[in-house]
Amino acid sequence: MRRNLRQQRVAKGYTDVEKFSKKIGISASYYYKIEQGKRTPGIILAKKIADTLNQTVDEIFFEEQLDDSSKTKQAI
Repeated sequence: MRRNLRQQRVAKGYTDVEKFSKKIGISASYYYKIEQGKRTPGIILAKKIADTLNQTVDEIFFEEQLDDSSKTKQAI
């Protein structure tokens, strides 16, 4: 999860964590803790991070954790 977050941030051109964290309204130290897995953002902050990176919350924070059966929609 956290590796994906860093990769997405850098891929979108946000190599300066100070600027990125300001853009999403948090301190750089708090953002580093999120990337390191020491803090988990609330849904509002997770959405803001995902929106800034033009991704969904699932893609940024959950995609690696889903197994194949969770990724497919099943009729009930």
